[in-house]
Amino acid sequence: MTRYPVLHQEDAKHYLSARDAGEQVFVDDIRQWAGSGEDFPTATINTLRDGLSKLRKKYPVTLRSRDPEGGRFESEACVVVHKSLVNVDRRALADHDFWTYLAVEFADIVEWRFGSNGKASQLRNYGIGARSENLLFRLWLRADMGREPGSDPYDLARSGDQDLWRSHLLRQNFANARCVARSLLRLQTGKLVVSSRPAKRLVGGDDPAGVRTLAKRLRRIRANVVFEYLSAKQADALVYELSRDLKQVK
Repeated sequence: MTRYPVLHQEDAKHYLSARDAGEQVFVDDIRQWAGSGEDFPTATINTLRDGLSKLRKKYPVTLRSRDPEGGRFESEACVVVHKSLVNVDRRALADHDFWTYLAVEFADIVEWRFGSNGKASQLRNYGIGARSENLLFRLWLRADMGREPGSDPYDLARSGDQDLWRSHLLRQNFANARCVARSLLRLQTGKLVVSSRPAKRLVGGDDPAGVRTLAKRLRRIRANVVFEYLSAKQADALVYELSRDLKQVK
């Protein structure tokens, strides 16, 4: 068991407001602790900071919120976050206040990724007001959902654009139905094969006859099918059947 750091939403909100107003504030002054046992290892934070800082250097100094470069950063950063936190107490990983602490601790990354034109990032990227939008939490969950056994366990986690992940996977609560999430990822990376029949990628963007339509079909059928009980093969077959008549990438 571990005693781990947390930040409550209101405390984090006041801290960020004071920071944006130019006041001298410190995270340690508002940080609290949850759990019991040994203290959360500071080496974990240092490892994560080193990994994200090195990765950030590969990308532009400034980004727009929906900049494709930001999406590419997230595809790599999710692996860095997951590997850095692989030994963290599962109770901490299930505590949204822990993730709010991490996001504020890594505010430089959050602001670089989502702040633009001199304006601060929206609070939801810190998990304030919208817990699941927390950048650090999203990155960890993306890697955890996409990870599977193999020579490169994070291959699927790195694949897919930011719209696929945020709109059709993370916001659809597929964390408890990861086999379906992985099937959708296999479809969109050209790796889905059912009974020796390969499936082609669907068109993305705003096309109503592509991946968005598939996502709507999955939401409707979930009312009658318990996704959590599907095997990997059953999930692949389901996604394949629901996508066969949709517009594919040539």
